[in-house]
Amino acid sequence: MHCIPKKTLRKIVKCGHDYVAQVKANQKELLKWVEFNTSIDDAKPIDFFISYEHNTHGRHEERICEIYDDLYQIKNNWKSVNRIIKITSTTLSYGRYSKENHYYISSLKVDAKTFAHIVRSHWKIENSLHYVKDVSFDEDSSRTRTKQAPLISTMLRSLAINIMNINKILNIKKARKLFGWSPYRLFNLSSGLK
Repeated sequence: MHCIPKKTLRKIVKCGHDYVAQVKANQKELLKWVEFNTSIDDAKPIDFFISYEHNTHGRHEERICEIYDDLYQIKNNWKSVNRIIKITSTTLSYGRYSKENHYYISSLKVDAKTFAHIVRSHWKIENSLHYVKDVSFDEDSSRTRTKQAPLISTMLRSLAINIMNINKILNIKKARKLFGWSPYRLFNLSSGLK
């Protein structure tokens, strides 16, 4: 989400739904108060959850999810906000150490483990779909900009990715080349429809 305007969040809550939205530098005033409310000396999280991950590529990550309900200078302008979420990610990869803080606001009142899962799930979608669209299908460099063409193009890319996932094709870039050279192989794929 590039921007989290108040109207959008109010509309989400008005329709009976909840949200978790990342706070970035494009909302300077909100980010300033979110950082302040989570960093003052007496700021204590109402709940926290720590998760550890390591993969076979030598990357180790510790993620601390802290939940705050102190909404000083936020609740007046952002009425639907109930919680501030601070995710501190500490990563060790190939001897390089990095630490980042990410901030979120939410209308939900759930525990830290649930918030950690929600945030992680969002990035799973980002990495598994949008990354594939950009790297394997070079979507970001597409110059298609008029009328319905961008929508149709992205729908066709998504359809192709879904068909490849159904057929358990792991290397999508390689599969695109294979099907480009031998289009008759497309007829051997399952659509997943019964």
